[in-house]
Amino acid sequence: MIRRPPPPLPSVSFDVPDGLGVIEVTGDDAGSLLLLAGDPMFLEANDGCGSVGWLAARAGAGGPGLSEVKYLTEWLSAPGLVPDPRTGQAEPPDPECLRPLLSLLASGRYVMTAAVAPHHLRVVHPRALQVHGWYADEELALVTTDTWPPHDHRAVRRYRDRIRAGGDLPALVMLFPTAESQVGYLLDGHHKLAAYEQAGVPPMVIGLTPQLPRPLRRDDLDRAWAAFSDRAPRDQDAALDRVFSYMRAESV
Repeated sequence: MIRRPPPPLPSVSFDVPDGLGVIEVTGDDAGSLLLLAGDPMFLEANDGCGSVGWLAARAGAGGPGLSEVKYLTEWLSAPGLVPDPRTGQAEPPDPECLRPLLSLLASGRYVMTAAVAPHHLRVVHPRALQVHGWYADEELALVTTDTWPPHDHRAVRRYRDRIRAGGDLPALVMLFPTAESQVGYLLDGHHKLAAYEQAGVPPMVIGLTPQLPRPLRRDDLDRAWAAFSDRAPRDQDAALDRVFSYMRAESV
């Protein structure tokens, strides 16, 4: 029997006319950089090793954390998103509900979706100056951008109990470089994600994507190479070399 592709996700487009540029993603579904306050902090890319090998890396000694968005936690704990029981898709929320977070993005036009994540969800937590590799045998992978696992165990338990009780599902917020990307960056929801894992339930994900992918910039890649490779273990050099060679060829 021929499997039909899933229907397209319901989406809403919105503009960020005067974004602060605290959060920006550049690249495409083969490799991207997440920049925080203009600095390359996270990298994810296909390393060209066959079987669709991927890697993720983080710069800096201390996890950056996205503390600016933490006050959205209350609304995201119960955003009222109702997934279709067959597809897991939901109508995305009004962008105004996320305006404090959206204002931190680079200016431009974005697309928002909402859906329950596939059951096979890989959580990737790259530690500072280390490279995390995996094979893309899952339907979706996310790169954490804050402490993992979270330290506030009581908050995790509260979310876990709410998830197990059913009803209004808490939501994670992920930023993808393109609509086709199978790897995204977790901007908010680390405690909620830990709670979903404990409850054994796939999470509700609000996805944000630039409507037009932002090309990789050569200057950013040069700074990223210095940040990621200077103290990387030698056995990770080859993978980083392959990734940066590809990304430089695609940069502007």
